[in-house]
Amino acid sequence: MKHYLGTVAYRGTAYSGFQRQSSLRTIQGELERALSTLNDSPSQIKGAGRTDAKVHAKGQTFSFYAHDIKDFDKYINIFNSLLPDDIAILSIKEIDDSFDARHSCSGKKYEYRFCFGKKDPFESEYEAYLGNRDFDVDAFMDAYDVFLGVHDFKNFTTKKEDKDNFIRDIYQIKPTYDPSRKAISVLFYSNGFMTYQIRLMVGALLKVGFKKMSKIDIKERLDSPKRNIFSYKAKAEGLTLMEVIYG
Repeated sequence: MKHYLGTVAYRGTAYSGFQRQSSLRTIQGELERALSTLNDSPSQIKGAGRTDAKVHAKGQTFSFYAHDIKDFDKYINIFNSLLPDDIAILSIKEIDDSFDARHSCSGKKYEYRFCFGKKDPFESEYEAYLGNRDFDVDAFMDAYDVFLGVHDFKNFTTKKEDKDNFIRDIYQIKPTYDPSRKAISVLFYSNGFMTYQIRLMVGALLKVGFKKMSKIDIKERLDSPKRNIFSYKAKAEGLTLMEVIYG
């Protein structure tokens, strides 16, 4: 058996997240079902991380073992034929046995999209619709950089414990505003994200845009030595895992 790394894209709308769950439909469950058929034996995968229910991915990765793959294109085509239309294998490559899809990862990129203008049915599956309402774009754009750099994000995750003491380094946050649609997309790039971290950070920034809190309020929560988890999560459907980075 050889060790392989696959890259997969999916629309998360119809799934209860990435991780396998016995009674629910998940991305991992669908991948393992197809892979077991393809390999003609029970097969399991190891994902680079979990995405929540309704969260999408353009570049999720997973590792698995299989017999020697002679023709990667053919293998991918057969793999995809066994998957639902909202899941697609993009690439597969051979990796060392020591490689770990999760722990060998050095960073991840996510995108969060939301709209506060007219609802667009062709965009709504991949962005959070907030209703046609007033939103202070300037305040939002001024506030996002409070999260840049190395911080203790214990108040922006629901994890009970963390081996790195909730410390993460956010390398880049890049927002883009489309005034024609009143829509904003934000790229987040970090060495790692914790449970609900991006949705809680975006939730805080949305509160700023709706003038319900300020940049200073976010900073105080971020720098607080006491644990007081931010309570407002942005909607799951606006979040997409763009890339898992190795090396």
